[in-house]
Amino acid sequence: MIANFQGLTLSEKSRLPHWWWRAVSGYLLWMLLLAIFGQHWVFARQQQQSAAQAERLAAFIRYEIGRYADVAATIAKSEPLVALVQQADFPALNRYLYDLQQASQSADVYLLDPAGLVLASSNYQSDSSYVGRDFGFRPYVQAAVKGENGQYYALGHTSGRRGYYYSAPVYQQQRLIAIIALKIDLEPIEQQQQAIAGLNGWHFLVTGQSQEVFLSDKPDWRFKTLQQQHLSAAEKERYLTQPLSPLGQQQQAALLAPAYGLWQMPVASSHQSFLPFSLELPEFGWQLVLLQRPQNAPLGWLLLFGTLCYLGSALGWLWLRERRKRRLQLLQHNQALEQRVLARTAELADTNQRLVLQISRREQTESALAQTEQELVQAAKLATIGSLSASLNHELNQPLTALQSYTQNTQRMLEKSMVTEATANLGAMLKLIQRLSNIIAQFKDFSRPGSGKNQPVELQKTLLDALGIVQHQCQRQGVKTRLKQPEQPLWVLVDPIQLEQVLVNILTNGLHAMLQTPEPGFSIVLESDQQQALIRIRDNGPGIEPHHLERIFEAFFTTKQRDGLGLGLSISQRIMQSFGGSLQVANHPPQGAEFTIRLPLHSPLQAPLPAPLQQPEPYAGASDA
Repeated sequence: MIANFQGLTLSEKSRLPHWWWRAVSGYLLWMLLLAIFGQHWVFARQQQQSAAQAERLAAFIRYEIGRYADVAATIAKSEPLVALVQQADFPALNRYLYDLQQASQSADVYLLDPAGLVLASSNYQSDSSYVGRDFGFRPYVQAAVKGENGQYYALGHTSGRRGYYYSAPVYQQQRLIAIIALKIDLEPIEQQQQAIAGLNGWHFLVTGQSQEVFLSDKPDWRFKTLQQQHLSAAEKERYLTQPLSPLGQQQQAALLAPAYGLWQMPVASSHQSFLPFSLELPEFGWQLVLLQRPQNAPLGWLLLFGTLCYLGSALGWLWLRERRKRRLQLLQHNQALEQRVLARTAELADTNQRLVLQISRREQTESALAQTEQELVQAAKLATIGSLSASLNHELNQPLTALQSYTQNTQRMLEKSMVTEATANLGAMLKLIQRLSNIIAQFKDFSRPGSGKNQPVELQKTLLDALGIVQHQCQRQGVKTRLKQPEQPLWVLVDPIQLEQVLVNILTNGLHAMLQTPEPGFSIVLESDQQQALIRIRDNGPGIEPHHLERIFEAFFTTKQRDGLGLGLSISQRIMQSFGGSLQVANHPPQGAEFTIRLPLHSPLQAPLPAPLQQPEPYAGASDA
């Protein structure tokens, strides 16, 4: 029709009716509006996709960095750290910081004096050790000197690697004695997201306070500025000798969608257009920009759809008279349905691909967490021994004092040829030595690492061993223990060292809770049904605050003001779950907390023949019921 119109002469065109001109003008205007709407719709959909991806990326960055936000402050309050700083035992400090770095999976942990000089560092064994270096110019050090918890991102002064830093002051009797700093290496985060961005066909960059590119999946974009401006002296210190040059991006409006600005970004030796989406990360002072290639509206389909709609509207009054128009509309409907099915299939395929990637990342994370958990189990066990060191010292000093007295008396008896009396003294000394050996053996068995393999274990014996570990502390506090257990031995399939650690951790927590209780006491019940063994350990302390119950098993959560890192109960719950059991806690009226351990019973036929159940030696200040 249009071709025939172009072949008409001027006089023939002038004789065309006005409705023809209006139809052609309306058709052209309709197609222009449809093209503009289609381009806006495509860009809007891309922006929705970018927003969702940016939120996921921002959540990942917040998690990977934010999970260390309180670690520096927690370490700064650690009693072992303060003690080592007071003793100026720098070799021990180096080893202690190395253990903390391994446990937290951070890049580095180091200790500075108030002037900013590094005293000890977790990387003390490497060639790029921080020990002896002056970081007093860093803002996170200056913040800690003022008594604040600092955070800062910068290029590493020694390593040359980008990192995020947390710091906290270390006090001794309200006097600043040191500063603890923790560094998170940002390059692994960037590399992981770089692989994901490459698979999905988008790019990202993270800019700092002066519009400088700090992180990006494109190496050529890093350490470039988005704006032509001079950096302040403070911003130059952030990057030290690393030069920052303009990125050279250009901004222009899209042809059919001027409301959307496109960025011309340098890629290799040319410039490519990208549709940007920005998201603020105010907690870090960053801005996340997600870039994806702009998609053009399907002009061919829009032309076909617009033409058919326009003709259908213009010829709609003939629809009842012409069956051909009906078949055409039915065909259009089928085509639209087919397109929706194809679009839905594509969405499902994309969702499936994302799920596969998420599962892969989760498996990697679970593997890393399993290794970290084993390290934390041993660390928590040693921390428990440390909390019992005072009572252990008391128990060892009594026999040692008696041995000294017996030795002096025996020496005088031998000088006076009192052989019979000296022999009696030697017998008493042997009993004291055996007592010392038993005490040390208990703590030696408890402190050794678990085998990592489950084996049949008699539950009563393990419970009695755990009570033996805390027996001395119970005697110091005057804690009475009521123990109820079945006559027949109960067998479970566990790692005995780890199970004993869980029991000792619960008992020591109860002892700590009953420090201010007038008549402290434990009530321990061991029972079973057809499938499970249950251990109920109840103290008569003040109990647990109701709003703390739901967080009591979280890592690094603790209600203690000074001692502990909040790992014991979290590790204990994971140990019970690895045995196929559970660990629960609830307040028991009228007062006190009750921990309940459930473990699957193990068939006695699969276990070695049990030795007769030995009742524990009577505890000083304790009674059995």
